[in-house]
Formats: sequence, C-alpha cells, structure tokens
Amino acid sequence: MHPTATPSKAKLALLFAVVTLLLCLGNQTLPLIDRDEPRFAEASREMVQNGDWVVPRFNNAPRYDKPPLIYWMHAGCYRLLGDNPFAARLPAALCTAATAVLLALWGSRMATPAIGFQAALIYTLCVQSFVHGRAAVADPPMVLFSVLAAWLGWEWLRQPTRRSLALAFWVALALGFLAKGPIAWIPLGMLGWTFWKNRRSQPSPGPFSWVAGAVLMLGIVALWGVPALLRTRGEFAAIGLGEHVVNRSLVSMEGHGAKNLLGYIATLPFYFLTVFPSFAPWSFWLPAAIRSHWRKPTPDSSYLISGAVLTFAIFTLSRTKLPHYTLPAFPYLALLLALWWKEARTSLLWRKTAVATIAVFTVVPLCLFPLVKTLSATETLMPLLENELSKESAVALVDFREPSLIWALRGRITGFPEMIDEANVKEWLAKPGPRLCILSSAAAIRLGAGPHFAEAAGWNFAKGKRLTLLALRGTP
Repeated sequence: MHPTATPSKAKLALLFAVVTLLLCLGNQTLPLIDRDEPRFAEASREMVQNGDWVVPRFNNAPRYDKPPLIYWMHAGCYRLLGDNPFAARLPAALCTAATAVLLALWGSRMATPAIGFQAALIYTLCVQSFVHGRAAVADPPMVLFSVLAAWLGWEWLRQPTRRSLALAFWVALALGFLAKGPIAWIPLGMLGWTFWKNRRSQPSPGPFSWVAGAVLMLGIVALWGVPALLRTRGEFAAIGLGEHVVNRSLVSMEGHGAKNLLGYIATLPFYFLTVFPSFAPWSFWLPAAIRSHWRKPTPDSSYLISGAVLTFAIFTLSRTKLPHYTLPAFPYLALLLALWWKEARTSLLWRKTAVATIAVFTVVPLCLFPLVKTLSATETLMPLLENELSKESAVALVDFREPSLIWALRGRITGFPEMIDEANVKEWLAKPGPRLCILSSAAAIRLGAGPHFAEAAGWNFAKGKRLTLLALRGTP
C-alpha cells in the first residue's frame, strides 16, 4: 500500500473533464432510440412535471423497474439543460467519469498513480463503457457507488477499527441500491469473503458492526422505500424486486435468455464469451492477466478477483442474459489488467492502444450518431407532425408503441399518448378535439384506414426492423 502516492487534484480534475467530454461527444445528435433510454428519460420528465419524487411514472403509468436515484439525477439535469437527450445522458457520463477518478485513486493506493490512471483509462476506453457511459440508464450510477463501496471495503480491511470507513462503506451500498437494486451489494460479498478468509490472521469487525452497518444501509433505503411501498401497496417491491430481480434470475424475460433447461445449459458460457467484445480492446490481454493473478495471487488481486467472480457467477446462473449485465465487474478487471501490465507489457503498447481507442471513440459519435437519427422511424416522422401537433392534441398509437415515440411526443403535448386497437381507430378519430393516430402502413391496410397526412419510413431499432409509419387526422 502506498498511502502517500496520491495523484494531484489537477490531474484528477483533468481526468474527470476528459472522460466527461469524450462521453458527451455527439449525444445531442443521437436520439433516444433504445427502449430503456426513453423509458428512463420520460419517467424522469414526468417526475419533474407531476412533482412526485417517490413513484416514477412512464406515460402516466407507474414504473417499478428501478429505484429512484437515476430519475432524480435526470431531473436535476433537466432543471439545468431542459428535457432533451443530451441532458438525459449527462448523468451517465458524469458517473462514469467519477468512476474513472475512483479507479485512479484506488489504483494509486494499491500501486502507483501511473497504475491508477492506467486502470481508469482501461475502464473508460472499453466498448461497454463507451455504450453505457453515454446511456440514459441506471447502470452508471450503480457501478459508481458499487466501486466506491468496494474501495472503501478494501480500506476497511486494512483499518478494521476505523469507524468512518465502515460508515462510508454502508452509505455507498445504500446509494448503490437506490441506483439499481441489490446487484450493487457485490462489494458486501467481497468484503465478507475476505474477512472470513483472513479471520485467523487479521482482526475483523465484530457481529455488532455488521448488524449496525446493515441497519444503517437499510435505513437509508427505507427513507424512500417505505413511502414507495405504502403509496403502491407493496407493488413496488413485488414488481421491482419480485419480477425484475427474482424472476429475471429464474426465467427468461423479454426474449433475453434460454427458455428451456437445455438452452439454459448451453448459455452458461455466455458472459465468458461476450466479455471479449464488451471489454475490447483490452480483452485481448485479459486471459493472460487473469491467469497470472490466479497463479500468483496477492491480497489485492484476490480481493479484485472475488468481485469479478461474484459478478460473473451471479449473472451466469441467471436465466435472463444481456451482455451489459457484467459491467459491474469491469472496474475490477481494469485494475487487475493495469497491475499485470506494469510487469508483462511495455508502456508503449498501452499508449498506442489507448490513443487508437480514443480516436475511434471520437470519430464514431461525431460521424455516425447523426446518421442514426436519419434512419430512425420515430425521428423521421416527428418533423412531419410539427404543424399538426399542439399542446392540447390527443394522440393514439396502434401497433407502433415504442418508448422512443412516446418520449418524442411527450415533448410536444401535455397529455399522454393512448394505446388503442386497430378496430377502434375510426371511432377514436371521430371524437371531438384535435387528434391524430399513428400506426404502421401494414395496420392501415388491414383496417382500411382513410387518407393519411404524413408518411415516414425508417427503422425500429429496438426490434431491428424497417417499417413505414402513417399519421391520420381526426375527423371533424
């Protein structure tokens, strides 16, 4: 441990600024095209509009998927910058930059400032961080507080009688839960396993410290959780934890994972394969680094490996699988790789890889993000509706109900888009007041709809399908 080897504040500030800038490039030109991003962004906008900071809502319906921290972050950015894609993505960039600073500090404590900055940039300059470091979702703040808790736990291992470290550790775990639920508690397993492993050679906190810490952590969560449970009569826990945590582990949800036992067994290596494109370009050296640390473990490398193993084990056993689920392990992999690199590879190779990756991560947002907007069915349609939409307009969606369209419409109307069946389109359009109906050309043909005033062809990126959208006016 090197208690005096601390990077200067100026270098840490520069690191934070550079990472934030890199992850903000092009965000104002990239629409919210995935399903998760517009859901989070729109729920945050509705939170600002209705003043309900306890129960998030999407299209005026309760959204129990995640705890509230990411919505609060979005709301703060909306207050400053307005409700737009750039503001919705800013918390992710800031949290990822803050995680990079934590890794620089932690790596400096483990080895040297150079190792710390190397770990910070390895984490920042991998594909998964490029994607989620600019995504309006809950993962970046969860990773931030999870890494903070892991670092504080590492310090607590060395100073088990220092109560301020224990206090900060449990507070970080509480904030991690408020970001994305119990997956943020992986550092608790890292710390508990390490204390147990070294129980005969190293003093550890007594049972009272663990109980008191858990009570503090749960108490912080309860400040939001109890009102949320009372307001929703327990549905927030039943859906947020029961469905989106427990069920995701036991069954395949939304088509992400195997539906039968044979398929489940076949997908067990999923994350050991997807880590290579997700952690690229650094994944090329990852097997050698892990093998080296495994053969010659140190207390530091064992602690980091435990975090990676716990993360991969949890999601490998889960039925629902998506490549980004193992993102919480990437900071530990970055530190392991940086610690290994100082003895196994030249600094020149590291610098060349980092510079090339920065170049790619700069060119892609500036050149390709604007192209995505021109290909999106939602973004192609919205300019055609400008003269038809007013704040009072009623809008109905038939078979194209993507969150991206709801987000775009809600930026122009005060009401909420309605979901109607094909058979009810003509009746709905005949009602009084300004109204329009949006549906696919295939649905319009099936129901024999009348003439349309707008037509836009583009891609539904969530499903990877191309389609044509039509807009019908209400009949006076």
